[in-house]
Amino acid sequence: MPLLLKEIISRFEKEIPLAYQEPWDRSGLQVGSLKEKITTVLFAYDACHEVLRHAVRKKASLIVTHHPLHLKDYKNIDLDSYEGETIRLAVQNNIAIYSAHTSHDASPLSLNRHFAKKLGLTDLKPIVPSSARPFLKLIVFVPRTHTTKVLEALFSGGAGHIGRYSSCSFRTTGTGTFRGDKNTSPFLGKPERLEEANEERVEVILPRRSLNRVMDAMLKAHPYEEVAYDVIPLENSYPNTGSGILGKLPKMVTMTNLIPVIKKTGGIKKLRLCGNPNKKIQTIALCTGSGASLLDKAISAGADLLITGDVKYHAGVSALRHDMCLLDIGHFHSEIASVSLLKNIFQKIFGRTLQLLHYQSLKDVFQDF
Repeated sequence: MPLLLKEIISRFEKEIPLAYQEPWDRSGLQVGSLKEKITTVLFAYDACHEVLRHAVRKKASLIVTHHPLHLKDYKNIDLDSYEGETIRLAVQNNIAIYSAHTSHDASPLSLNRHFAKKLGLTDLKPIVPSSARPFLKLIVFVPRTHTTKVLEALFSGGAGHIGRYSSCSFRTTGTGTFRGDKNTSPFLGKPERLEEANEERVEVILPRRSLNRVMDAMLKAHPYEEVAYDVIPLENSYPNTGSGILGKLPKMVTMTNLIPVIKKTGGIKKLRLCGNPNKKIQTIALCTGSGASLLDKAISAGADLLITGDVKYHAGVSALRHDMCLLDIGHFHSEIASVSLLKNIFQKIFGRTLQLLHYQSLKDVFQDF
């Protein structure tokens, strides 16, 4: 049974919200119409030409990738460029492209956490907690006769979710006063007369991205001509989200003994070590992809080792000066497993409703000689 792309994205983003992504990132829908009907999804590391052509052969109408098409805003689309041809292939063949890049990386379902758990790390927490402040509090005053109806509208619009709990709210009872002018038609009382009403103050939390939808639903359900409400920005952040992962091994091991475990766990064939091979390791910082920018935070957190990719010379110098080991396991090999994880998330959400395919023929752009 086909599903609208709009519904697919909505259900997926309840697990991996776009609000998780870094400010510089471009996760989310890259190409496509939310009205498109989807039956087959192809998962791939990048949306390159060979992946697009494979999607055409397999009649996939949605490609889900780790990397977005581009990390910069488009000022124009040159159809003669590689990126332009990618977009042309997608549009001509009615193929949508969606990317879950740092939105997935920062989530509790990330490859970082998956990798860390396979290594046996415990006490997991982000190296750098998320700076996103994506929540609002909506307070609305409702006549007691209509509280249930308004709450149902708020929940249907997307309010009232806290972690794995839904339909969360708080209510207090009080007395509201108002006086309408001669042109009003108040739900209670008469114009030009001071009135009192038994009301409830209803409070719910909601994501910023859902504000318009929640407000529309609330105003339609509310009986008053003029609805009294407050929208308050919150400092709450998503729990357990952020860049990289920090954790501890059950006991200390030497770097030399740990390297074979890392290779086997991550399917890594080749890596580069900066630091003392005999150093004893227990606290490990991990960031798949390109995470050397987190080195200072990892040092401050007391990490004995940072595992990541795309490590430059000066990062190695800094690690040595702080008696820390730095392990470069490569960008591609450190995060290629994210594609399988994305496919698994879709499997849990949609079951057998969609046909899910995995393109596994992409190789690292670098070759060893």
